[in-house]
Amino acid sequence: MELRKINTKDIEAQWAYTTALPADENGLTNPYNGVSFEEYKEKVLPTLISYEHPVNMPDWFVPETYYYLWDGDCLVGEFRIRHYLTEALRNGAGHIGYSISKEHRGKGYGTEGLRLTLQIAKEIVPEDEIYLRVYKDNLASQKVMMHNGAYRAGEDEEHYFMRVAKEQLPERLERTTIYESDYVCLYSDRVKLPSGQIIEKYHQIHYPHDAVVIVIFNDKDEILMIREKRYTVGRLEWEVPAGRVETGETNEEAARREAMEESGCTLKDLKFLCSFNSANGMSDHLLHLYGARVNSEASIQDVDEVAYKVWMPIAKVKEMLKNNESKDGVSIMAILYALQFYEY
Repeated sequence: MELRKINTKDIEAQWAYTTALPADENGLTNPYNGVSFEEYKEKVLPTLISYEHPVNMPDWFVPETYYYLWDGDCLVGEFRIRHYLTEALRNGAGHIGYSISKEHRGKGYGTEGLRLTLQIAKEIVPEDEIYLRVYKDNLASQKVMMHNGAYRAGEDEEHYFMRVAKEQLPERLERTTIYESDYVCLYSDRVKLPSGQIIEKYHQIHYPHDAVVIVIFNDKDEILMIREKRYTVGRLEWEVPAGRVETGETNEEAARREAMEESGCTLKDLKFLCSFNSANGMSDHLLHLYGARVNSEASIQDVDEVAYKVWMPIAKVKEMLKNNESKDGVSIMAILYALQFYEY
């Protein structure tokens, strides 16, 4: 997979992508939707190439370079880098805009394309961070950005404003696939460290699906704790409901489903609290934490995973954690964070 700067050699593939790209999709505007090949060749392509070193443009115009993501002989996405920020861009679209063709979405191209684009952008832009913007309902792009080290720096009514630090980070040079499935993947990467040192085999675990974790409160200042049957560690573990986000689900839908399956509870006052990596030294797995209050309660549905449930007073939960009676890092972090930041 590679990024190629816009050029005349790839004109037919670039035109096909540009003319098919919607005029406005997820905030990325394209005034050349439906343009003919002749017009693209004679006017559009020279114009887009000239944006990198603009001449006789208004003072507000910011140089912009177009790149295309290729997988072998297939053009799968477009990435644009704006070379610096004006005040409007700083509070708006930021440095990078991108799109992936519809038939190639959900296959990791956005994550890899943004990774390659960030490498180039860090050498171009003068700001200390790379600025991005994403619609709040565009969960796929949020995931792509977070998997590339972005954090949420602010928001308006429709968007989140994301930032990626320019500090030099380890760089993947090659990747060998050891195992892949819809549940978990294992890779051996060749990695270059900021010092120049090369790690020949850096093993990384990747989970194709994000996960959710839910801390549920009731009106008695109690937390719903479940006794999970953990095969991997060979014991019953005190936890809170959690599980992966299935294909086609939003994070909130997954949170409600997991709460029902593992506790029998429907939820109210469901609130997103944060996203976090539970083991970022070996995996990029991303979890989304929610706090909620119980709305109604029935029996546990997933009896193969959960032995039983207990409404536990907050003071007892804290004592249990203090005494190391749970060793599940995800639940420990979730409970402590929710106690601090969810208005239960």
